[in-house]
Amino acid sequence: MKVVRLYEYGGPEVMKVEEDRRPIAGIHEVLILVQAIGLNYAEVQMRKGTYPYPLGLPAILGQWGVVAGIVVGIGDGVTHVEVGMSVITQVPQGSYAEYVVVPALFILPAPKEITPAQATALLTQGQTAYHTLKFAGRIQFGDTVLIHAAAGGVGSLAVQLAKALHAGKVIATVSTPTKQELVRSLGADIIINYSEPNWIQQVLDHTEGKGADIVLEMVGGQILEGSLRALAPFGRLVYFGSASASTEKWDFVNLLQVLENKSIIGFNIAHFLTSFPELAKEGLEHLYELVSMNRLNPVVKHIFPLVNASEAHALLESRQTVGTVVLQP
Repeated sequence: MKVVRLYEYGGPEVMKVEEDRRPIAGIHEVLILVQAIGLNYAEVQMRKGTYPYPLGLPAILGQWGVVAGIVVGIGDGVTHVEVGMSVITQVPQGSYAEYVVVPALFILPAPKEITPAQATALLTQGQTAYHTLKFAGRIQFGDTVLIHAAAGGVGSLAVQLAKALHAGKVIATVSTPTKQELVRSLGADIIINYSEPNWIQQVLDHTEGKGADIVLEMVGGQILEGSLRALAPFGRLVYFGSASASTEKWDFVNLLQVLENKSIIGFNIAHFLTSFPELAKEGLEHLYELVSMNRLNPVVKHIFPLVNASEAHALLESRQTVGTVVLQP
């Protein structure tokens, strides 16, 4: 089978497509024929060596990656999974492969209403969007929600979920004018280009000077600093990543701004899924319900063959993508 392996940190060119032995399901494990692999920006940072939790090299890419596929083998002790089932799952290590073996407890039936490529958006990106709003952001009826990078994998889902969770106003920011039509079609009330120097003032103008009740922030750098200024008193800024992080440092903010009765809440989806399994189960059930009601539609605009994973990474790193980027073996 083909895999994408990393021997050193660097640009997309360091990713190597290789042949590897097809794995075998062990006790309490399931073997999956992979149909789609959902990419996350954190994997770009892992490849570059800027992620806070570095990979041990060499390694097949895709730490806690999401795949959709078909069960083709089950190990001893597995009772709730059958060969032929269409499933989605998170792979603790090595999702960039034609076959993966995962613990049976990680297996979930795939929604029938969407494609395997769309299904990959639900586990990590969908759960991140849902729980940054509901659990970390504590969204209330009528809240104004500011969502950065709203055309991305998490952002495009968060715009739809904020509306479904009864936000009063959704302000979406994007990095280029070409992404505005997408977020408008997803239900955003106000759209701002955060590359414009006055984007903070635009947020304040659209909230009568108050600021947003919830800010979802994963860009980092100056956007993180500005987001605190655009946050309302007693508002919640949920910080769940930093696409602009460098090798030398992560993000730091002037904590004096917190003394203006503002909260910064950190969120890590991998930690959340392992520490709060019941809440994760509840979140996924709600996501499935919204999909079945056609109130949540994962956006997939970019699909690459597995062997072109380096091209997918290059596009993802260029910030020119919309929705979820998917690899198909």
